[in-house]
Amino acid sequence: MREKFKNIIRGILGDNFTEAFLQKAKKNRSLFYLLTNTYSDFRLYYQYSTLFKLDNLKKEEALLILDYHSIEKGMLYLNMKPRFAQNRVERIHKYLKSENLLENLNRTQIEVTLKVMCKYYEIHQEKNINIEDYFSQELYEKYKLLLKNNYVKEFSGAIDSSYEDFYQNASASFDKFAISRKSIRTYTGEKVKPELIEKAISLSLTAPSVCNRQANTVYLLEDKEKIDKVLKIQGGFTGYEEKVSQLLILTNNRNYYYTVGERNQFYIDGGVFLLNLLYSLHFYNIASCPANWGKMVKDEKELDKIISIPKSEKIICLIPIGIATANFRVTLSKRRNVEETLKKLQ
Repeated sequence: MREKFKNIIRGILGDNFTEAFLQKAKKNRSLFYLLTNTYSDFRLYYQYSTLFKLDNLKKEEALLILDYHSIEKGMLYLNMKPRFAQNRVERIHKYLKSENLLENLNRTQIEVTLKVMCKYYEIHQEKNINIEDYFSQELYEKYKLLLKNNYVKEFSGAIDSSYEDFYQNASASFDKFAISRKSIRTYTGEKVKPELIEKAISLSLTAPSVCNRQANTVYLLEDKEKIDKVLKIQGGFTGYEEKVSQLLILTNNRNYYYTVGERNQFYIDGGVFLLNLLYSLHFYNIASCPANWGKMVKDEKELDKIISIPKSEKIICLIPIGIATANFRVTLSKRRNVEETLKKLQ
């Protein structure tokens, strides 16, 4: 049928005009598919993300995680700021009134939220800091009651570690190695040696890539003034940027994708590479912390004023790197259990 159509067009327009016509038709068809598929992406994000509606358990849980993890990060400071993350605590109080959440206390992320909240209250009590105006003893006792036997006085949202202990499994079997990797935010300020960074990048290149296209680029930024400006735009490393002397910027290049179906493939390939990169850094005892780059166009325009990255490349992640201090803290960052993650299709 397609060949018959081509022959009809060729008979009307001649060979030269036919090829030009068909190429334009193909381009217009691809443009139509790109628009319709992108619109479908837009509709799905509008309908199912937490951006516009908070109408199910998973959406409520997502907001809960964002706030309790922020409180965990506040617990990393040795000199804790009194009454830190008050707005986060108040929001969690509000979330924990939800029937959706209260009926699912067995879920890992809801349980750990309650534990983090209890620990937050206890830390302030131990330091004789009054927080009754936004976190009453009555609420504290309520959260302990909800936890039942899962309440543990020794629980902490921040884990103390030493350099030696943290890296003792960096060359161990993969199960021990993977469990041992955590994001580190406290660095000495000393730069990682170039040859060590090159080794980590070389190892990370073993990451699987769609059709072996390997569209990733890792940029190394060592200009301290620019690092501070970039991290300020990112916004999630506040309080730790002083000792960051090196910043990796992972990108993935759109030039390597050729179908409408691959319009989001650079996120997938970039994400796979990112995990391998983080593991490679850990293997070579390079401290790192992936800093999310889920930003809007205006933020990327601000970034363009600081560093030059080709427009064809999409930033996947910023990764501050450095040498870990002798002693430091990492967040608990509780993982889901297998039952919440593995689902069997019927």
